[in-house]
Amino acid sequence: MNEIQRRKKEANYLLWISKIINEDVKNSNLKNVSVVDAKLSNDGSNLKVYVVFDKNEKKSLEALNNTKGFIRKELSNYDFNSRKVPELVFVLDEVFKTSSRIEEILQKINANKKEEDD
Repeated sequence: MNEIQRRKKEANYLLWISKIINEDVKNSNLKNVSVVDAKLSNDGSNLKVYVVFDKNEKKSLEALNNTKGFIRKELSNYDFNSRKVPELVFVLDEVFKTSSRIEEILQKINANKKEEDD
């Protein structure tokens, strides 16, 4: 599979998984799940899905992993061009937390700099 095909599939999987989790999954622990990114392996057999939760990340990630089979089954209804639905791996996206922390530090530095200038 070439790079363009892989990226198109990643974008489609990202949309489909988001839709399935937010509309079809009926688990109270999976409220306000944001699917941030999806990375398909070169051979198309594995899909790493990056997610962010509002609260209780550990419990929510466990609940998401428990619904993996249902999500794969639902994906098979959407993906008409593929013979096989990839194995799903859900991963917490740490970039959001890191960027928030960096933003806080930068705001403190700017505040300190303004105080020194005054």
